[in-house]
Amino acid sequence: MRIWDFHPTDFTVIDPAGREAPLDPMRQQPRIPAGATSIKPPAVGEHEAARWASEAWEVVSDWRGHVYWTASGERHEITELGVEPPADALDAAPPEPLDDLAARKRAEIDQARDQAFAAGLLYEIAGEPDVVQTRPQDQINLLGLSAKAQRLIAAGDSEATLTFRGLSNVNRELTAEEMDALTLAALAHIEGIYQRSWDRKDAIDRALAEEDRKGIEAVVW
Repeated sequence: MRIWDFHPTDFTVIDPAGREAPLDPMRQQPRIPAGATSIKPPAVGEHEAARWASEAWEVVSDWRGHVYWTASGERHEITELGVEPPADALDAAPPEPLDDLAARKRAEIDQARDQAFAAGLLYEIAGEPDVVQTRPQDQINLLGLSAKAQRLIAAGDSEATLTFRGLSNVNRELTAEEMDALTLAALAHIEGIYQRSWDRKDAIDRALAEEDRKGIEAVVW
């Protein structure tokens, strides 16, 4: 006698080919163990499964493991019998909405801009190579030093010295003229970084207005 085992939790057939029933050790007659039946399960098609329903087999949809996306970009995986993907399900993630893509690219530009500020400006300070820091907090200091240097120069005291400390954390004395040149170079460096970020954000906005996905994706620092 041939029997078919079904899964103890979802009751689906384990092996559609079935197996020979074991023999009762006392009677030496085939017996049907718990979790099995002598009724042959029906043939099933793709995304279908035979499930034991107490007294007979039933055919249920079986999309378990199938992954789909909604039009809004939500990812779903089917884990239960009898659940089918909706009619408008997508087999792959939909393209990122243009507004979201543009926002993400702007954030990337902001991050690259801040990294450029943090990198600073390579500059020879009092004859020694160093880095003029150009982070937002440094920009305030640079503006103050620039104003001091220009006041000294305007007062005819261009040889007066001011202290500057670069990334090396070494104090160096610079004349007002040297400080003026350093701060102007640093401020020009900062303005260049801002201008670069503005140019790229403008490019993103133009591409967005034209609904040009490739144009938005192409914008990099």
